[in-house]
Amino acid sequence: MKHVLEMPALYQCYQELGGFFGARVTAIRDYLEFKPDARVIDIGCGPGYIVRHLPETIDYVGLDIDAPSIAFARTRFGARARFEARYFDADAARELGPADVVMMNGVMHHIGDDDLVATLRHVRSALNPGGVLFTLDGCYAPGQGRLEKWLLDNDRGEHVRRADEYHRLLQAAFPDVAMHVRNKLSRLPYTFAIGVAKAA
Repeated sequence: MKHVLEMPALYQCYQELGGFFGARVTAIRDYLEFKPDARVIDIGCGPGYIVRHLPETIDYVGLDIDAPSIAFARTRFGARARFEARYFDADAARELGPADVVMMNGVMHHIGDDDLVATLRHVRSALNPGGVLFTLDGCYAPGQGRLEKWLLDNDRGEHVRRADEYHRLLQAAFPDVAMHVRNKLSRLPYTFAIGVAKAA
């Protein structure tokens, strides 16, 4: 299944059928606000479908290390957004910032602790004062059923964590972090850790 999900169109189909993409859209609506001219950097943008659910007036750039996903995004959504196949590192932070919002949807659980803290510090450096980092990842939680735990155990990401662990890592880079745990956002049973971190 993990290999099949590497194909952009099939990955998006799985995300929509399971309600995971809808969960992302709902969480963005519930926890983010966009100024009309906001600069938005989306790290791990995948095939780019999220731009259909964001204000058309924002300045959006999506990054992903998966070249086929970026090629797909450019073909489908290149008229209204910019997409680059690259890591988000110190160079990207300097070149693409300053930003008002950085999004990392389903990204943190793919990155080990040390590399994640380094990435989060790059994000902080790319944000305007008062800018916001928005994160969303599946998380382990007490009382999860067999299907939910199986989905988390078999995720392509190898660093699925508890919500408090995501919170601790965000706090290593940001002084102001709120963590929200939601478990009724998708069709399939799933628990989401939603982080909102603000730059000083």
